[in-house]
Amino acid sequence: MRMLVIFISIFLSISGCDSNENSQQADRKELDLQLEEIKDFISRESCDEENRCDFIAAGSKACGGPKTYLLFSSSIDRQKLEELVENYNKAESDFNRKYGIVSDCMLVTPPEKIGCVNGKCETL
Repeated sequence: MRMLVIFISIFLSISGCDSNENSQQADRKELDLQLEEIKDFISRESCDEENRCDFIAAGSKACGGPKTYLLFSSSIDRQKLEELVENYNKAESDFNRKYGIVSDCMLVTPPEKIGCVNGKCETL
């Protein structure tokens, strides 16, 4: 009987790991989808002489600070973009805490010079 209890305990702990791993993968996939939604939203607007380029910090490193900066045209609905990015940043920060994610803690700096190249905002 004791062996059966030990076997069941081991099995449940192993199953829990798989469940946690599957949850982490599902949560990561959701984050990836959110980021793709943001990038798709940004890509709908082009830049030109009137519509300049700007950037926004996106993502959340486990050590703090953004993972990257996204470039966008000033013609975008900035309020909606900021809302999408704020939700994404919070979700990634929560993900990092939930799963004990570690990062390289390197500071990601904003782009120094950006501009419009063929209708797209790019780092120059």
